[in-house]
Amino acid sequence: MSRTRLTAGLAPALLAASLGSAAAQATPVAPPPTSALTQAEAEAEAEAAEQSADEVIILESTAPAESASSIHFAQTELRRRPHNTPSDLLRQIPGLVVSQHAGGGKSDQYFLRGFDADHGTDVAVFVDDIPVNLTSHGHGQGYADTHWLIPETVASVDMSKGPYAARFGDFYTAGALQMRTIDEVPEGTGALQTTVGSELAGPVAAKHLASRLVGMASPQLGPGRLLVAGEVGYADGPFINPQEFRRGTALAKWRGQVGPGELRLGGTFYTADWNQSGQVPSRLVASGALDRFGSVDPSEGGSSSRYSASGGYTVGQPARGQWAVHGYALKYQLDLYSNFTLYARDPVNGDEINQTDDRGMYGGQATYQRLHRAGKVAGLVTAGLQVRYDDTTASLWHAAKRVRLPSCFGENLNPCNRADNQILDLAAYVEDDVSIGSRLRLLAGLRFDQYLWRVEDLDPETAMTAATLGGEARKSIVSPKLSAIIRVSDGVEAFVNGGLGFHSNDARAAVASDGEGALARAVGAETGVRVAPQAGLHASLDVWYLHLASEQVWSGDAGGTEASDPTRRYGIDVDLSWDAASWLTFDANLAVGRSTFVANAGNGGALALAPRIMGGAGVAVHRGADFVSLRTRGIGDRPANDDGSLTAEGFVLVDVVAAKQLGKRLKLGLTINNLLNVDWREAQFAEESRVSPTADLVEDVHFTPGMPLTALATVGYTL
Repeated sequence: MSRTRLTAGLAPALLAASLGSAAAQATPVAPPPTSALTQAEAEAEAEAAEQSADEVIILESTAPAESASSIHFAQTELRRRPHNTPSDLLRQIPGLVVSQHAGGGKSDQYFLRGFDADHGTDVAVFVDDIPVNLTSHGHGQGYADTHWLIPETVASVDMSKGPYAARFGDFYTAGALQMRTIDEVPEGTGALQTTVGSELAGPVAAKHLASRLVGMASPQLGPGRLLVAGEVGYADGPFINPQEFRRGTALAKWRGQVGPGELRLGGTFYTADWNQSGQVPSRLVASGALDRFGSVDPSEGGSSSRYSASGGYTVGQPARGQWAVHGYALKYQLDLYSNFTLYARDPVNGDEINQTDDRGMYGGQATYQRLHRAGKVAGLVTAGLQVRYDDTTASLWHAAKRVRLPSCFGENLNPCNRADNQILDLAAYVEDDVSIGSRLRLLAGLRFDQYLWRVEDLDPETAMTAATLGGEARKSIVSPKLSAIIRVSDGVEAFVNGGLGFHSNDARAAVASDGEGALARAVGAETGVRVAPQAGLHASLDVWYLHLASEQVWSGDAGGTEASDPTRRYGIDVDLSWDAASWLTFDANLAVGRSTFVANAGNGGALALAPRIMGGAGVAVHRGADFVSLRTRGIGDRPANDDGSLTAEGFVLVDVVAAKQLGKRLKLGLTINNLLNVDWREAQFAEESRVSPTADLVEDVHFTPGMPLTALATVGYTL
């Protein structure tokens, strides 16, 4: 086991540097340059050495140190796993399953810790300290679309499971996911890469599947370095009705020393449009009436765009006090056409709906960090103020073949609506990362959020009536947190975590209930152990519990609110990684959970789509930049509806990723997805549908078929 001997007074600062703690690595403001931290730590070490000679042994680890279940992936690890799309990156996180069910451009569906978190309701997502979840979204609360990311620019991925950190607020119940992008092109000043893929099985075998072109450059510009990256891509997918997913995205960043501190500037651009085949009824596929890659309504699909600008400034060092400010502005648009129930409500025109979201999002935060010490007690305290304001116009319409219809489904079935939603979140938090002697470390935090919602009903037929969506509401919530990390022995750390979190509800539901149930309380607890018996061998085991209170849930698809009963979830996570040799690496993970309503519903504890068992494993043979990696991932069967009468089928997939460096500049890559060509269902929902205007109304599992056996080849050139 690798270990470092430090004075007790330095424990918090150097734990932050070596373990990526809450106070340094994962704060929503980028940390200062390594050189600045090193200087501050050296000054603190010299002062602390005069007062204490106690030793702190720090375990060699790459994971965040908040809990045994925390996960960290660096760029080297991500390269050895499938990474042709942003979704590929997220699929590598132990205990997290993501699925796509709407033609490539719609946000993924997230499964974590017994939650079907839909598009992000209970998973907080951040990229470069900017929140990705969108509140009061036209399709669903917490909608977190990551398709605007360029996979090759992602430098690290961190998952903090459970609501144990005060720096995270809304949607932080099952966990928080953070991604950071690179500041410069790895191993060069520029790079160009192209990827072409083809199906090797399925109804359109040997047909062009996807193509991508990625370019990056990072020249020196003034006192800092500029990063510019762009990608254009096209994908048809395996569907008989081609996706025609067209995507363009760009990233620009600058980071450098300006005055006494460091300045960071950034901007992103994204635009996309696509077709989708929707979720097909399993009864049609089973009878042979429809190919699993076919479509009942091929007019589904949509378009989306996202543009953002951000900036931050950091000055000082934690030893004497460090200030950091960060701000962002974002413009976003979605125009989505979906048909979940086919002809259930309108046998003449069909049940297609058009959902839109047009928003501006603005926010930022200011933080202050400082090392402190009193005898054998030393810590790093962080205090922060955060603000976020969303102004979004969201609407729901009845449509047929992407043409809006003048009438809706009926007042009690699916009313059309259009509203301007304004959401303001003001938050303050404080965290203290404290070491007490050489064996105990405490992370204590407290967070306060104040929400204000204002809704203007833009539908003249309801705006001045009792049925209006308009109104105002406000609600506040306090979330305490406490974690303990105990060094049991050389190579063994024990963790005990507890905390309160929440997710907000849609503004329209918040004003309808005058704020009651608008901030759904989550109570989480966890205990676990992380062991590192030798260098290159790490394992963790944790047992967790999570309770979520009842709330009024806004359904973007139905155009109204419905009550949700309190739920509880508990489970076990296991994670293992082993560098068996300098050229051989193994890893494996397993997540088991149980999710039920708190009140006995007489349904055997079924909770629709709640995952019960998920896992993955891999083996990689590598030498330098060359590697071959064999990976498997899967999810078990789970109930498709709350009474458990329908089942969402599980799957196990095997993928292969390989890369070969030719000289200093040329690199070849190969990714084979679904090596065993398994027929699997990527997304599944229980729906009452009518498959034709004259058919019977039947509740059935509707699913999006998963990718068949495919191969993608990549050629990259480094400048």
